[in-house]
Amino acid sequence: GILLRGLPIPDAQRLVHVARESPQSNQGVDWETVPYRDYLFLREAQTSLETLAAVNPIGLNLTGDGRVPSHYEGAKVSANLLEVLGVAPQLGRWFDPEEDRPGQPLFVVVSHGFWQEEFGADPRVLGRSVTLNGEVGTIIGVMPSRFTFPTGQKLWINLRAAPDPPHVRLADRLEMVGKVRPSVSIQQAKAEFNTLARRLIQMFPDTNQGYKRMNVEKFAYAYAGGGTEPVLYLMLAMTVFILALSCVNVANMLLARACRRGRELAVRAAVGATRWRLVRQLLVESLVLAFVGAFGGLVLAGVGVDQLQHQFVERMNVLSWLEFRLDHRVLGITILVTWAAGLLAGIVPALQAARVDVHSALKDGSRHSSSLSMNRFSSWLVTLQIGFSSMLLISACLLGWTTYQIRKANLRYEPDRLLVGRIELHEGTHPTKEDRARFYQELLRRLQTEPAVESVVVSSRNMISPGVQTRVGIEGVIHAHENDQPYAWLEVISRDYFELFGVGLVSGRLFDSRDHYDAPRSALVNESFARKHWPEDTAVGQRFRSGQTGDHWVTVVGVVPDLQMDGLFSPSTRNAAGFYLFQDQMGWGWLNLVVKTRADSKALVEPLRRAVAEVDPDQPLFSIGTLAEHTAREIHGFTIVGSMAGFFALTTLFLGAIGVYGVTSFSVGQRTREFGVRMALGASVGSVLRLVMSQGLRQIGYGLGGGLIAALFLTRPMRGVVNDELITNPWVYVGVTCVIASVALLALWIPARRAAKISPMEALRSE
Repeated sequence: GILLRGLPIPDAQRLVHVARESPQSNQGVDWETVPYRDYLFLREAQTSLETLAAVNPIGLNLTGDGRVPSHYEGAKVSANLLEVLGVAPQLGRWFDPEEDRPGQPLFVVVSHGFWQEEFGADPRVLGRSVTLNGEVGTIIGVMPSRFTFPTGQKLWINLRAAPDPPHVRLADRLEMVGKVRPSVSIQQAKAEFNTLARRLIQMFPDTNQGYKRMNVEKFAYAYAGGGTEPVLYLMLAMTVFILALSCVNVANMLLARACRRGRELAVRAAVGATRWRLVRQLLVESLVLAFVGAFGGLVLAGVGVDQLQHQFVERMNVLSWLEFRLDHRVLGITILVTWAAGLLAGIVPALQAARVDVHSALKDGSRHSSSLSMNRFSSWLVTLQIGFSSMLLISACLLGWTTYQIRKANLRYEPDRLLVGRIELHEGTHPTKEDRARFYQELLRRLQTEPAVESVVVSSRNMISPGVQTRVGIEGVIHAHENDQPYAWLEVISRDYFELFGVGLVSGRLFDSRDHYDAPRSALVNESFARKHWPEDTAVGQRFRSGQTGDHWVTVVGVVPDLQMDGLFSPSTRNAAGFYLFQDQMGWGWLNLVVKTRADSKALVEPLRRAVAEVDPDQPLFSIGTLAEHTAREIHGFTIVGSMAGFFALTTLFLGAIGVYGVTSFSVGQRTREFGVRMALGASVGSVLRLVMSQGLRQIGYGLGGGLIAALFLTRPMRGVVNDELITNPWVYVGVTCVIASVALLALWIPARRAAKISPMEALRSE
């Protein structure tokens, strides 16, 4: 659903996302957008793709007379986008190439869902006017249902970009999409774009110096792969291990059953059955068992997949084109894996049973006896079971503990008392930085008079997502080019930000009235930033520049504690370097309103909307909810994965315990006469107990050792998703060892205890 199925468009597997890689991609930047002038060059110069289109996702505020303002996800797009995607509008038309040029009127194409919500699916919608971000546009088309490219967009507008230097038009930063030609691989396309990237360095060295590589990958992977890929493949590995563990258990049971059927198989062999006929009979039984199990599994999977679709798509902010369903590919893989599992579980027991000694089996006086036995192979199967259980339990512990850490990350901020909403001011309604700064100053002033408001601030970060990643140039530190400067996280905030979150100052001062719009730029840096750039000196009074402040030098006026500016999903022990700028000086338009309430947070939603409308009736306040609700929604997918991993771990632990118990119990049953003789000759209960336990403990020890070592390698790809220190934390391994050893010992002790209590007379009579 995430990595393989792709978008619901023709030839979705050939659709690629094109961007540029940062010169410092090891710092966490996977891909970056490109300036419009670079896109124009790449579109004309490349030959690997059928064509290259541009997309710039943006937020769009829908306003107008007599309506409540609302916010929609939209995108500026190039006219050739539908040529790439192979989709046509349901009504009307798409943009013409001429409408991409600067100075053209605003044209709008709407999604099928928007058409139904706002216009009641009226076919006369074409030609209607709508006001988006303060500009009047004309609707020219309606897209088919389920088309929400690239993520969940409902509106598309013509690009109207200009090939000016990127320093002039910072907003025109684009992502690119295209379809590789059928005869070209993604690796070949990437090689060509890398060559073009080096030509761009020669053409525009001011913005492209150091950008020697382009990022070309499957579109679905660019948006949904990345950090999720290690977790997804770990889940797939856990599924495979559970299947393998089940096969091991079934193989042991089939081997035990073959041992009990030794006399029957000997009779069949005696009357002419060949070895292959015996093997075929037992394999058919194994395959029938597997396919009956697979049918039941598919019934359960149908229910589970529907629930997964509901949990992800309806309760999370996920890509709208994600879909989980049982299709022909899933069914085909199920049939193939079922056949392989049945063969794997049955082949060794069948071969073992087919080697039955006819004379020994027929001479044996016991009806259920056999010359077959649960030999070393069966014991090593127990070792595999314990090893698989160890690996999966460790993986589940890592995912579960990471989910717990993420869930509790915002607890220090009293998440139920913090109300967070989003406002996006655009140039069409608030063209200057001073105007945007005044809007938020007036809004904060009004909200501070609300009785239910204890404190209120604005911030460019919502305490869940990371801040803005930007380059910083420290005064006195020389780099060959500004693109070689290190990255840091940036958050734009208003006054009282740290007081609202109850965070104290480390040194210097916080923002105050001295930091007005016309004053020199001021900054607060976190402790990680100070340690990184001025390890031997005090940070207060130092100066630096950043990509968001241009030529303005910024003076550090204070140092504050680390507040995990690289996002909620970053390990809590890895606070990245970051700094804060003052909204009164920056005049940003896209900010989050953070309100600390005195009472019921929900009761304050409408007063907040009214306050925004009083300042500007055309500005919507959207995505409003408590920090606890936002956090739960963001980590819902990770919670599902963690819960599934925990369920997998318990399943493997249960299967492993069954395996140990089953093998030991059957072995004890086969040796009943032996134990009776031992007891008759004077063996104590303790000695028989030790005999049985010692044979099982060796296999448990081997399985634990191998499983713990394998788990260390299995979880390595999760670095960056899971705390690195947690992966190598010895207490995780000690805890898992104790749990598995305890369960395995219990499974071993029960049949061993039964063997030790055997009465010699009953044992000797049992044969």
